[in-house]
Amino acid sequence: MELNHDVCYEVIKANDARFDGVFYMAVKTTGIYCRSVCKVPAPKSENCTFYKSAAEAEANGYRPCLRCRPELAPSYSEFGQGKELFKMIIEYFEEHKYKPKIVGKCAEFLGISPRHLNRVFKQEAGVSPKDYIMTKRLLLAKGLLTDTNLSITKIGEMAGFGSSSRFNAALKKHYDLTPSNIRKEKLNKDNREALSIRLFYRPPYDWNYMMKFFAVRSIPGVEWVSAEGYYRRSLRIKDGETIRTGWIEVMPVPDDNRVNLRISNSLEKSVVQIIALVHRVFDLDVVPGRLPEELPDGIRLPGCFDSFEMATRAVLGQQITVKAATTISGRVAEKLGCEIVTPWKEINHLFPEPSILHDLGEEAYDILGNLGVIRSRTTSIMGLANSIKSGELTFTEDIDVFKSKLTAIKGIGPWTAEYLSMRGMSWPDAFPVTDIAVKNNILPLLNDGQGIPLLERNELSKYKLNKLYEELAVVYAEKYRPWRSYFTLALWRGDLMEKKDEVEK
Repeated sequence: MELNHDVCYEVIKANDARFDGVFYMAVKTTGIYCRSVCKVPAPKSENCTFYKSAAEAEANGYRPCLRCRPELAPSYSEFGQGKELFKMIIEYFEEHKYKPKIVGKCAEFLGISPRHLNRVFKQEAGVSPKDYIMTKRLLLAKGLLTDTNLSITKIGEMAGFGSSSRFNAALKKHYDLTPSNIRKEKLNKDNREALSIRLFYRPPYDWNYMMKFFAVRSIPGVEWVSAEGYYRRSLRIKDGETIRTGWIEVMPVPDDNRVNLRISNSLEKSVVQIIALVHRVFDLDVVPGRLPEELPDGIRLPGCFDSFEMATRAVLGQQITVKAATTISGRVAEKLGCEIVTPWKEINHLFPEPSILHDLGEEAYDILGNLGVIRSRTTSIMGLANSIKSGELTFTEDIDVFKSKLTAIKGIGPWTAEYLSMRGMSWPDAFPVTDIAVKNNILPLLNDGQGIPLLERNELSKYKLNKLYEELAVVYAEKYRPWRSYFTLALWRGDLMEKKDEVEK
């Protein structure tokens, strides 16, 4: 992404939240860099320099603004989107939480030399991996110091610093601050129910639809959307050999373009992973202006917190209603999941892990059958459980490999593979062409290539009509690449037909 100075300056003057985190403004006279939403009056244009990442601003000697707090900006990865290797490097860094010696481990994992990794990174990001990682660690630590009651030592560990002394030295060197300078005195360390963290996004965001989407698909006992529109659920987090359980609550604050995330104290050591999960599940980092303009304003791609839970729910949803699949999923959680205590009676179980199903063996057919799961779907669920437990199937691999492995499991076809790519992996370009709601809502938009609406081709047999539909639908959806998952959501909502009707009127 090339930054145009005049355009960026106009964005800064307007405090435009749509560009929050897309670039940063550094002020030569103060040595500070800010977000586009900073409330400080815009400095003179000639004193401003614009950078595409916080790391690039800091590499050039600037410190983060204490008022707008750059660590709160939504993530942005527009630079290097076309470079698959760079994208894989960033994903590895994020998955492994920017831990020490991560550059060498990443190079080994990708099968490249550290020198080549450094060269690719510097070319795409404008800074070295070392500088980028240091900025990510410091901004993460700064946010946790300000917004949570976690101990300084614990925050230093979470942010990837080996010791408190290294953490203190890094803050002093880069920001000329100490942890006690950053930490707000008003925090009460002795009286807290949960961690509370603010996460920002770029408007517009259609929270009503997102909450409705989750509400009708929420697994009873595991997740719940309250009457106030708050999302709550039980959660299991794996950190190496350690497993932590607890609950989270996500409360939208649309007027401030953010959500408040609350995390139970039992999960506080996993706060970094949970923040990343919430960003992905609620699609907080997308830049709305990048999406095709035909799509409805504020559309977001809902993800998932638990891959096996989502996969099981998808299999149970084959050829039955959403409500029926949700009901059966709740029975599975109650029967095979672990009980958990939360502040809400509606949430009392964790969804079972793959190992639970795997260990049941043949007994699973009787148990799931008594819960309303037909034998063929039990076979598919067992296949998923075994593949995930063995490590054969992961939700972090190449998308084509992922779909190929999925469809090799008995009873899992293209629809389930596309749906799990879309929601289980937050893949933006999935298109379940055989989905009945997709078909019903895209059919009126299609013609046979000769100007005849497909719905008027009455002479075709059902088989030929379906084949022609799939060919034409795939071609029609091409113009929405690489955002076909969002296109699919718009079809499910019926928004595209409404827009078509408006144009015709």
